[in-house]
Amino acid sequence: MKPLYLSIALALGTVFVMPDSLAGSSNATHDVAYQQSMQIKNEHLKARLAEHSLSKNNRPHLFSLIDQRLKRDISVADSASISSLQNCSSGRPELCSFFKHMGVEVATNNTTGESFVVLSALYSKTVSTNYTLIDLRLINEKGEQLTLPVYKEYFGDGQEAKRKVVYSYAKAQNILSKLAASERIFADGWVTVVYMDASKKQVVEDRNIVVEYSKDTLLAKLGYLSHQGAGTFSETGASVFPATDQGGFESNIAKPIDNRSEAGEGVPDGRIVMCLNRNYGDCDYENIYPRDTPTSQTKLKVPFKGSLNVMGKVTRIYQPDFTTLEVKEENGAITLVENPVVDKPTFVNHGSNIFIQTKEGGGAVPIGGSDFQSISDFFAKQLTVSYDKFLGIDRTTLSWDIPQSEGVFGDATLFSRYQDTHWIMHFALDHVLRPGRDPLTASFVIGSTEMESGWQDIGHPQMQIVYSCLAEGTLITLPNGKQLPIEQLDVGDQVLGASEFSPDHHLALTIEDISVGVETIPMVQLKTKSGKTLLLTESHPVVMQSGKAVWASKIEQGAKILTENGLEMITQIEEIEFADKVYNLRLGRGKDDPNYQQGESFSMFANGLQVGDLAMQSEHEFSNEVETTEDVLNRLPQVWHQDYLNSLKQ
Repeated sequence: MKPLYLSIALALGTVFVMPDSLAGSSNATHDVAYQQSMQIKNEHLKARLAEHSLSKNNRPHLFSLIDQRLKRDISVADSASISSLQNCSSGRPELCSFFKHMGVEVATNNTTGESFVVLSALYSKTVSTNYTLIDLRLINEKGEQLTLPVYKEYFGDGQEAKRKVVYSYAKAQNILSKLAASERIFADGWVTVVYMDASKKQVVEDRNIVVEYSKDTLLAKLGYLSHQGAGTFSETGASVFPATDQGGFESNIAKPIDNRSEAGEGVPDGRIVMCLNRNYGDCDYENIYPRDTPTSQTKLKVPFKGSLNVMGKVTRIYQPDFTTLEVKEENGAITLVENPVVDKPTFVNHGSNIFIQTKEGGGAVPIGGSDFQSISDFFAKQLTVSYDKFLGIDRTTLSWDIPQSEGVFGDATLFSRYQDTHWIMHFALDHVLRPGRDPLTASFVIGSTEMESGWQDIGHPQMQIVYSCLAEGTLITLPNGKQLPIEQLDVGDQVLGASEFSPDHHLALTIEDISVGVETIPMVQLKTKSGKTLLLTESHPVVMQSGKAVWASKIEQGAKILTENGLEMITQIEEIEFADKVYNLRLGRGKDDPNYQQGESFSMFANGLQVGDLAMQSEHEFSNEVETTEDVLNRLPQVWHQDYLNSLKQ
């Protein structure tokens, strides 16, 4: 193997980690070292920002914070831990700070039919941020750019919430010759983020993470093989030649998939719906627990089944702690032998693992095992390895089959309502391209994407984790006028309600399904002029004076809503933390009812207030409002306003 080129070593030189002993010390020697190290770090960061024409003139507050690090006027995040991941608290598997290269893929533009190489990266924190910048490019071992360097700025947490992403593109034909001439390829990503810590100090965190991808596997996805790999074709002098079979390097995902919608099985709706203790017919997968299950034991469970093709022979699999599984081949049999020695490659950011990443919660949650614990090596040990030939060249197929009962993630915080949830499968491997060559280490990623709809052959649908909720203890009105706590109702019982088409006409409705879950974000408590109160999740629909339903969080003081006894005014609105279970009901009328309509949703009376059932909740589950400039300025601290307004001009 040739030595690493100086340009890549210099790229890694932009990663400066302040150990606790240095960052927390105040003696003169350490102060000098701090100043010197931080000065170099600031210079590298400013140089990177300058590439995108960002300076103190158009980002005055950002650059003032960078300069203040020299004076220790603000906190500097320590990212010394393996993979730059910190546990939120002891014993929890959630990753507070998640910086993830999301792979390099080939996508086809729907309009032009041209193939593009697409690179992506994601950054997410569990805490709210004031500013995030991510930049990304694909380079080779000489530091030459294969995709254009791009950057994305986020001011505060807007519609993207706590998930920040960036994409870098290049037309495949424009980079094919340079890609073929490259020996190795790297995703070079940088993130700079500003947030407030627990003591209300501003924290500036910046990281540069470089990961290596497989050049030959990318070429194979594009439909080409390098002459070095093909051997007998080298006399042609061509760097690459077209492969006759371009389908040999497609990942195969059998689970999870989008295979159902309200229209029924086999009719996808562009999302993988994970239902929590409810079944409204649109569920791709259900997570059903007995109603008396303790909240601490309600976990999100997702099945994973599929395969991945890799160019060459995979000889080593890196586990999350960077111990390894050595791939041994003897007499045609392949076995995985565990090696307890930690061996973290330079250009690998994560070991082999599966993550669930929500934009509402931030961070990420890795897969655990069926005993509900964070088992760090669970996914890697589920992999099976097989070898074959692809046009005479060694090829490896990695396969996995994790049943839903064992695809357990995190703690009960994931048993909640999340929109556009990412599932990410990461593979860290050594592979030998040709016999007699040294192994190369590379990362491979399969998972969901949120790219716009103008592309095909890219990624997989995101998940929506859904249920809907009224607080435990909420009194539901029955047809006879009596009330029962929602947790005491059963499927088949009748309640008083109304159709979405005639909200003023009350009728007896039958409970067809009951949703039970937990809520991890503050709930909304509404209080009326007559003293009625109701605690419900922010997205639960409430029927207004007009007969239309709106989110509970969108209701304003003074608004009039429908109740069991007519119109009432909302006089008080509060956010309340709630630790117990939440419930909702799916209601229906018999199909022999002359007024029956397919897809009809209903409302009911909760503590006397008219609110939506599960079907109406599904219609209003998630909001996709577009933020205006005024909206951003209203939620952004004043000191960031000029930086944000300047960003609109670039």
